Amino acid sequence: MAQSWAVQFYKSEAWRALRRALIQERGTVCPVCHKDYLFDTSKLIAHHIKELTPDTVRDASIALNPDNVELICFDCHNAVHKRFGKGVHRIYIVYGPPCSGKTTLVRQMMHRGDLVVDMDLLYQAVSGCALYDKPDQLKANVFGIRRLLYDQIARRVGHWGDAYIIGGFPHQLERDELAVRLGAECILCYEPYDICILNAKRARGTLAGEWAGYIQRWFDEFDGPPPGSEEKSQKI
Repeated sequence: MAQSWAVQFYKSEAWRALRRALIQERGTVCPVCHKDYLFDTSKLIAHHIKELTPDTVRDASIALNPDNVELICFDCHNAVHKRFGKGVHRIYIVYGPPCSGKTTLVRQMMHRGDLVVDMDLLYQAVSGCALYDKPDQLKANVFGIRRLLYDQIARRVGHWGDAYIIGGFPHQLERDELAVRLGAECILCYEPYDICILNAKRARGTLAGEWAGYIQRWFDEFDGPPPGSEEKSQKI
């Protein structure tokens, strides 16, 4: 269901007038599938190339800019948004040592509406604690939520776009089994030990010592290929 801000915009006369003008100017042929909808223009969707958000819906240079709107048919529009079985979901397991930049990498890759499974964010969501403060008492609950999300990704439940799984995953067997289960591609986000420690001191505040332990454990347990060899490696 569309959110209220979107419903209000798409019902506005300014938006409807722009759509009518674009149909008159560009015609009734979908540029993706090349079908002609001359006799049923209701199936032509005016799609924003740069997606509307609550922050941009009042920005006419985005919301009402003809250069930011393309006319495509209903089915092709669903494929763009990967809805109702249309389009292809891409699943990524972004792994590497703590404080190596995994979350930063995902933010650079993702789009609004993608699904992100991040243990740090899950802990924050259910604990109400500051980000990166992970109470041991909630471990079973957080892991249970993660298992549920894994199951939804495996079965492609929901209308999300792509999915990103963020975690350490130092053990190759665990990583490979998860990749097979989810149909995912693994991306190694790597920084050397001393850089990760420096990042922890800069970004984790009073929790830096605890995170230094996480970093040490990852490097002790990592049994995958050297960075840049078998699996795709990305360095921030």
